[in-house]
Amino acid sequence: MQTDKLRILTCSLGLLLVIALLSACGNRFEEQLREAHKNAQSSLAYLKDQLDARELSNALLIDKYASALIQQKPDYRDIATLLKKEATSQGKAYTTLSQRLAAVNLTPTDTETASSGLQELQLINSAADVYEFNNSLADVVNTLAALSDGQLAVINVPASQRASAQQANALVGNPAYGSWTQGSNGQSFWAWYGMYSLFNNVLGMNRYDYGSWSSRPHYSYYGNYGRNRWGSDADVTRNQKLSQRYPSKYNKPSAATNARYATTAKRSSSYGGKQSKSSSKSSSSRYSSYGSSSRSSSYSGARSSRSGK
Repeated sequence: MQTDKLRILTCSLGLLLVIALLSACGNRFEEQLREAHKNAQSSLAYLKDQLDARELSNALLIDKYASALIQQKPDYRDIATLLKKEATSQGKAYTTLSQRLAAVNLTPTDTETASSGLQELQLINSAADVYEFNNSLADVVNTLAALSDGQLAVINVPASQRASAQQANALVGNPAYGSWTQGSNGQSFWAWYGMYSLFNNVLGMNRYDYGSWSSRPHYSYYGNYGRNRWGSDADVTRNQKLSQRYPSKYNKPSAATNARYATTAKRSSSYGGKQSKSSSKSSSSRYSSYGSSSRSSSYSGARSSRSGK
């Protein structure tokens, strides 16, 4: 009888130890997530300050291009005014990052959710880096340029793709502005979100069909670099599957995309040690192979050294 009591006591102590260890792991995960969330939140707050203070060079260029387009084509005032909003913290580029941050689960119940949340926070932090965000605004600048019939020059586009960029909408494919939606005929087409339907309603632009769109090169900063640097796992997975449905020599996934997709599809059930407070630097170095030469634009803020080098 005494032996049985001892065995029961031993098992109970063992169970309590396991519960304590699991609780400690949960607390460790939550601690890492809170720290990463704080870093991303700080980056977004600083980015907002820089946007509100008009310190980003491409934001200023958006203002200039929008005003020039309105003068050239008064009928385009609504769409030019909408694009001008992207130079502020009220634009979709910024608010989408804020929405992604708010959606992260900071109290995960399993390691997979914790790992996914930490990855998303690191990506948001990378996107909120002022240097990186400024570069991403080139897509808005180039969309305004495309609407000007060649009167405004595209920026930061490789020479071999400038002609096509002058004719294309650089925001197509960016999930902040719309999504690829499957129609009743089984084909995928680009559907703009909210006010961005002005591209169809006001301008009468043809609907972008993914099959024809992906069969020729369309340069955009998001599509060429941002998708792998700071796009969400969900966006990477969606684009990977689309490229498999509509294969072409132009939309063939890069090694970086394949690596991101593999990580998303087969996420490890655990992750490593505590993140450094300078997570934006670690993220930049992790993605430094993706078009680092494209970082030709700059901004006049005092903290330009925040971005990766």
